[in-house]
This record gives sequence, structure tokens and C-alpha cells, in this order.
Amino acid sequence: MKTVFLKFSAILLAGLMLLPLLAACDNPPSGSTPADSSSKGGQTSFTEEEEGKPVINERFDGQTVNFYVTGAGLNSRSIDIGEGDDPTYSVNVQVKKRNEQVEKELGVDIVLKEVDGMSSFPFLLPSILASGVYTYDVLSLYQYFDLGYALDEQSRGCFYDLNDLPEGVTSYLNPNASYWSKVLYEGLDYKDTAFYITGDLNQSYLGTMFVSYVNTRLWEEYKDEIADLEHSGGYCDPYEIVKKGYWTMDLLMELANLVYEDDGDKVKNYTDQAGFMTYDQQLNNIMVDMLLAGCGIRHSSIRADGTPDITIDTPENKAIYEKLYKLLCESGTVTIPWLRSESEDETLYILDVFAAGKVLVNVNILAGTEEYLADMKDGFTVLPLPMLDRAQFDESSPSLGYASQTGDSVSQYAICKAIGDEKLPCVTATLELMAYYSEKWVTPAYYQAALGKLSTDLRVREMLELTRAGLYTDFALIWSSHLDNVIWQWRQHFTEKDKIEKNLRYWDRSVTGKLQNGLLDVIEKGFDVKDVTYPQPQKQDKKRS
Repeated sequence: MKTVFLKFSAILLAGLMLLPLLAACDNPPSGSTPADSSSKGGQTSFTEEEEGKPVINERFDGQTVNFYVTGAGLNSRSIDIGEGDDPTYSVNVQVKKRNEQVEKELGVDIVLKEVDGMSSFPFLLPSILASGVYTYDVLSLYQYFDLGYALDEQSRGCFYDLNDLPEGVTSYLNPNASYWSKVLYEGLDYKDTAFYITGDLNQSYLGTMFVSYVNTRLWEEYKDEIADLEHSGGYCDPYEIVKKGYWTMDLLMELANLVYEDDGDKVKNYTDQAGFMTYDQQLNNIMVDMLLAGCGIRHSSIRADGTPDITIDTPENKAIYEKLYKLLCESGTVTIPWLRSESEDETLYILDVFAAGKVLVNVNILAGTEEYLADMKDGFTVLPLPMLDRAQFDESSPSLGYASQTGDSVSQYAICKAIGDEKLPCVTATLELMAYYSEKWVTPAYYQAALGKLSTDLRVREMLELTRAGLYTDFALIWSSHLDNVIWQWRQHFTEKDKIEKNLRYWDRSVTGKLQNGLLDVIEKGFDVKDVTYPQPQKQDKKRS
């Protein structure tokens, strides 16, 4: 069945619940209701009522939906609450409530059957795929490590193509719904074949969004001088600076110079006051990834026939490289080591320094607030990532031109063909309702836990709307682990001012070679599953009612 979905307009929600507007930028226009759609004999059944709730007019009494999760923390917490988790924690309360509601409505039992480390899946793949009857229904796979293993010879055809489900089988998945990430769904789609889906169901999708943090005490202290900076547009309010398109790498450089104060030892380190701060261990400098994302870095493009091209050696990327070098190497940016002292167990995370009130601006993941900033004495706020320059500003865009990405630790959900076509309606219905209630209950609780009192600030909500609206990805980033870890090249070589053009040419050739001499062939074969059959498992005793 080739599922046909309606094209949903990109709008921003403005509901009264706590941050439901963060759920997506691709909701349907007000009053629109997608009709049941079908093609090639199968059906995808969904309608909208109760603010987008999918209608599932059947029950699956007695059936169990088993999840296998790689990567603990936010990934496993997204599915169920483990024995060691605090049942009174606000997010856990909502996860439990969600599961109980889905189980009640559908008559299913949601089971987090196994949780493994973030790189465990390759070693367990053979046993998972040959696991027999319904051992695992849904695999929650760690994006960076696990996606390529769906394409191996031993696993080819083992996951359902969510765009081409079996004839006559009802699927309740609607990838266009606001609670799924259309950005990653389409990014992982290859020539209209899609094995993976994610969104509000996974807290790491929300928690690993790249954002900017600003110390509001320091900002207030310097606001008059900020208004006089060349690249502030004359504004001193951070939210106005963002909305008018002046939140750029150029302004960040000026802030790094303006706010820097040495502690007296004449050495830049974590004890100084900094406008901006980064790491000296380049390979682990994730600040680079985030700054590049804010600049809208593109490492690849897609041709009309669906095949990718590597586009690293471009004038646009050269401009980004030069701006990155100036910010991190020629401005007042402070560089700190990973360790506060020689003791290897005394790790100094950059958000520790920010929380201590030493840094005006930091770029990081949103989940950092939950662990590091909950007890911060100074006030802070959240802004989008800075743009490359004013030319990136686009008043007609829902994101105003601001760009961001999510971390590569996001769980992507795949459905095992081993469950058999008979169980597919049950599994898709369960995933769809879990995602719907995640957007409705879990996401607001997550943002409240992460942001605390900021969660009710309409200005912060607007900043997060812009961030979510600007989420994007590209082929080379998704498959980075198979393409010379392309983002790591920037981390390791951003200090090489005299080699900018040489490095871009070399990376382009190298990554293109990896793509043309291996990965592309694997992907072509792995995604070409139209004629690949998978043995149907033994029938379950329980029948759908």
C-alpha cells in the first residue's frame, strides 16, 4: 500500500496548554480534516477530532506491543518508567498516564522489553531479527549508530516500509501529524521508502534541539553597550534582537569581546568572565556542531531522481568556515579544557560554568537545563541559535531564517516485519496514540521540567517556536557515521585558517568517494525492498476484536 497523505501547511500552534505550540510546524490549517486515504489496496485510517486526535475504531484486546530501546535516559524514559525511576517525577507521571490511556483505549499492553547501550544494537541484531514470535515489535534505534544496520544483507527487508505497507492492511500511522517529526521522516526517506519515524514520542527529539542560552543578569548589566554595537541593530532587548534578525555570529563575536574580563592571571580560562565559551579539545567540541547548524550548514543536496550529492566545497560553506574561525580563534571567546584539574574524575562541563554566572552566551541542547541550570542563581533565557549573518534573516519564514538541528542520539522507531501483517494495525495504532498523547501530556511536562518558571514566559515560548520551525537535516549529516564523520572534520580543523579552501576540497572529495564507492550502493540495495520477502511468523492466538 502506497500511503497518500495530505500536505499540511506549516503553522505555529498557539494553544493555552503549556508549550503545545512546540509540537510541530506542520499542523493542518484550522478546520481541515484529512479524509481516510488508501491506495494499492491497503488503507491508512485516520481522521481528526479533539484537537487532532486520531480515530481508531477497533480494539486489540490481549495483544502486547514490545519495545526494544537502544540508549537509556530520555530514549527509554520515553516509552515506559523503569523500576529505578522516580514515579512522582512530573514527566514520568505523564508517561505512565499516557501508557495507561492508550492501553485502556486499545486493549493493548505496552512493554519496554529491553534497553541496551547506545552502540549495542549491531551485536544483537542477528538475534533480534531471528527472535521468533513477537519478541520485539518496535525497535527504538539510536540514530547515529544504528540506522545503517537496517541495510545490511542479513537485515535487508526486515523492517516495514512505512510508505508502502502490505495490500489490504490498515495502518494508523500519519507521518504528517504534528506529533511526528516531518523533518526527520522526510530526511530519512530515500526515494519514497521510509523505515523510521520519530517525534514527540521520543523525548530526545525534544531535548537535543540546539538552542542558545543567555545569562539575563549579565545581559542587563551590558544592555546599553549592547545597543551601541555595530551588529545589534540598535536594540538592547534580546528578544527584539532575535525578532529583528540581528541575532547573528557577527553580534556573538562582538558580545565575546564586550563582556570578557580576565580574572587577573592574564590567561583565558573558565575563571574569567566570558561573552562566549568553548572547549579546547576539538574532537569533542560540540559547540562547533551547533554553531554550524545555526548557520544552516549543508553538506549535501538531493537530485531530482532522489540520489544525493555532496556539497561541502561551496562558497557558502567557505563563508561559514571563515566566520567560525573568527569567532572561536580571533575574538574574545574563552576556551576551556574538559577537566577543571588534573583529576580525571573532576569533569567541568561548559554548562557548569554558565550556571555559575561566568558566561553571557552558551549554545547547547535544551535538555541541559534539566540537569545543569535548575539551580542557577542568575536568570537565564533561551534564544534560537545565531544566524551566520543578516542575509539569512527571512521575515516570511515561520523561523525568520533561524536554523537548528537535533542531536544524533534521537531514537528512530522501526517496526519489525517479524510481527506479521496481522499485528501491524495494532502496532501502528499504539504508536500513533502514544505519539498523540505524548504531544498532549508528556511534551508540556517535559518542557515545564526543563525550563521551570521560563515555561510560562510567552517570549521564551516564541523563541522556542522559532527554533522548532527552523529544524532541518541533510543526507550527509544523517549518515555521518558512514561518511567520514563529516561533522567531526569541522571540529578538528576549525583552527586552520590558512587551509580553509584546501580542507573543504579534501572533505568534499573524501565524502563523495565514501558515498559513491560504498554507502550509496548499500543504501540503494537496502531501501529497494519492494521484491524482498520476509518469512511470516507463527500466528498469535489472540485475535483483534
